[in-house]
Amino acid sequence: MTRTGRRSLARRAAIGLVVGAAILASAELLARTRIVPDAATPLGEPVDGSVLLTGDPWLLWSLRPGDHEEVGVPVHINALGMRDGARGGKRGVRALALGDSSVYGFGVRDNEVFSAVLEARGAGAEVVNAAVPGYSTYQSLNLLDMRGWSLDPDLLVVANIWSDNNFDSFTDRDLVASYAGWRASATHTLRLGLEASALFRWLDWTLRVAPQGERARKVGWQVGGSDRRTGNRRVDILSYAANLDAMCARMYARGGGVVFLVLANREDVEPLSADPAWEPYRDVMRGVAARWGAPIAEAPTAFRASGRSADALFLDQMHPTPLGHTLMADVVEAALGPAGWPARAPTVHAPNAPLVVPADPFEGKGLEEPAGNTPGAVRSGN
Repeated sequence: MTRTGRRSLARRAAIGLVVGAAILASAELLARTRIVPDAATPLGEPVDGSVLLTGDPWLLWSLRPGDHEEVGVPVHINALGMRDGARGGKRGVRALALGDSSVYGFGVRDNEVFSAVLEARGAGAEVVNAAVPGYSTYQSLNLLDMRGWSLDPDLLVVANIWSDNNFDSFTDRDLVASYAGWRASATHTLRLGLEASALFRWLDWTLRVAPQGERARKVGWQVGGSDRRTGNRRVDILSYAANLDAMCARMYARGGGVVFLVLANREDVEPLSADPAWEPYRDVMRGVAARWGAPIAEAPTAFRASGRSADALFLDQMHPTPLGHTLMADVVEAALGPAGWPARAPTVHAPNAPLVVPADPFEGKGLEEPAGNTPGAVRSGN
């Protein structure tokens, strides 16, 4: 090729690059003028008639922002999909509460949930309620990655247990990974960079996420529906331990802390079984707390010591009444006190010992338990 031909080819290539860049810039501008869903924004369509829950391809389901009424009780959900008010910059220590419907506050008013009670006593400390009905530790970890860290918490109040130990028709490891598992993959860093582009988010939504929307709605409310129960936990005990451990590790990296809240249920006040199926999971939570030097708040002990009846403490099998939430606030406050709460939050330290996870004698046997003593009797989020 002659020198003139090479120059002509180079000129055409340069023009092509300029035109291509202009087209991409125009497409990006167009995408930015549209409402482009992204992983940090809750979706807006209700699931199967639920006023609160919406299918979410990244979290399986999430809370729909707005003012709602649930079982006759007013509920406010903020723009982040949390049962909380709007939060700006921190005014002091900020805690983030994680868990399922017992922590979210099913059946009680916004100001009666233990997180709101704790904040009202806290002399400037904030306690954000990031719990969502039915959430397992897998979902709570994804919620932290997508929305929680933007609130810059100094402390996590971790109370996940009922959804993790529940027996259902699916396991979270498989189901959550099918939507949000890329965040733990080798493409994580690349995708986080690409997500800054509205055009990429629109293409990702159109080509990958939207086609999964119907499935997300199907698993969103009462996950698994009428499908046959597998007899397996939603989160096996080893994964449960790993997820709790990951929460501590992430807060350690941030110079923050964790307090674990062991939830109570009706059987703690009116025992029915000598060997409840959730006890191995409570033992794991206690073990993780000891490993990281995190305080632990024991609600079962406080509920029994209150001398109050199960009906005074629970709306049903496992959702606390306003009195139950007050007792939960009491035990968390007492656990945090030695660290200087509310002026300061405890910090976790480097692991001091290997985590020993007990065998789970109930895994795979959830369908074999007799009626009235089934490990699936305590079912969160339903």
